[in-house]
Amino acid sequence: MGMLYRRKKKDPTTGKLVATGPWWMKYYDNGRPFYQSTGKTKKREAIKVLQRAEGKVLDGQREGPAVHRTRFEDLIEGLKRDYELKGRTTWTRRVQHIAHLKTVFGGVRVKAIRTERLEGYVSKRLKEGASHATINRELDCLHRMLVLGAQHTPPKVGRIPHFPKLAEDNVREGFFEHEEFLALRGAVQDHITIAMTVAYYTGMRKREIISTKGLRWDQVNLVEGSIRLSSKQTKNKEPRVIYMAGDFLLVMMKARELRDRQYPYCPYVCHLKGKPFHDFQHGWNAACDRVGLEGRTFHDLRRTGIRNLVRAGVSDTVTMRISGHKTRSVFDRYNITSEEDLKEAAKLQNEYFQRKMVTFPVTPAQYAEMLESDRDSQPVEIYGGGGGIRTHGPLRDSGFQDRPIRPL
Repeated sequence: MGMLYRRKKKDPTTGKLVATGPWWMKYYDNGRPFYQSTGKTKKREAIKVLQRAEGKVLDGQREGPAVHRTRFEDLIEGLKRDYELKGRTTWTRRVQHIAHLKTVFGGVRVKAIRTERLEGYVSKRLKEGASHATINRELDCLHRMLVLGAQHTPPKVGRIPHFPKLAEDNVREGFFEHEEFLALRGAVQDHITIAMTVAYYTGMRKREIISTKGLRWDQVNLVEGSIRLSSKQTKNKEPRVIYMAGDFLLVMMKARELRDRQYPYCPYVCHLKGKPFHDFQHGWNAACDRVGLEGRTFHDLRRTGIRNLVRAGVSDTVTMRISGHKTRSVFDRYNITSEEDLKEAAKLQNEYFQRKMVTFPVTPAQYAEMLESDRDSQPVEIYGGGGGIRTHGPLRDSGFQDRPIRPL
């Protein structure tokens, strides 16, 4: 059972001990006493703090003194260790995020990081011209630091505040039509041609195709027509199997033939004179300018590959297995709708209504006689407003009723 008390100081005028300052609490965890300030000067509020502390002891989530002493800088090492254990390669980007966060949260105790302070950081970054996406990534970095601190034993973070989220409107919508892909593939150099073809037909990521960690010939089976990616190559750390057919398989067979003839000891599918390469931005931009596709990126091929698989009738789950997407939300961002898709939707809708239209098994002359007979026996309808009855002629085919306007 815990207790509350106040520290006492000697009054210099009277020489007596006088209780001053906030209330302190004493509670036990596994028989071990803990002393901690409640930060409250009113006893009623201090009792609530003590009850919360005892409740966390029962749940095994006691907030030790570290929760109140931890500063922003104390959480950086935990984030870096998490990146190392998971083998992530984007730590340099996190270093940039932390540098911006330090300008506001440097030296600040974690318990003082509240939603108001986070909103102030957002306002500051917006005034500096940072994009919404950049600010969101920086806040994601801070949120991850707090989560890791809360998961630490003993916890370094007691409560994680609500994080504001800005709307992002920077989702790229670039993709290639098949004619554009063929035109660009004919304008680039041979080592880019292979990378383009793989990305276009499979939606593979750029780093899964090129560089020293990219696609190797021992992963390609031309007889079976398959590509097998190891877990070390994929972003989500899951192996994938991709099958080839048609133009894709022919290009890979031709690339293997050239490799065997010119550089037989080169293990890489995409190589430049027998050696791996890490980028081809200059050659890519020059080829795009040459065929009138300025501003296109290699990543647009990944979006196109995913869209083509879906349009070809491949199920979303299978497409996600081929492209390496784990979450549905990210996959939907790549599954882009083009104007051709909208035209096809209008065409399908029209065909649907054509099937639903009712055709009369009569000739135009017989249909005219039917209309004439309808005039002899006009239907009777209750008038909506006054309760009386009136008659009217037959309804037109368009669905509009030609009723006279009732005078006021």
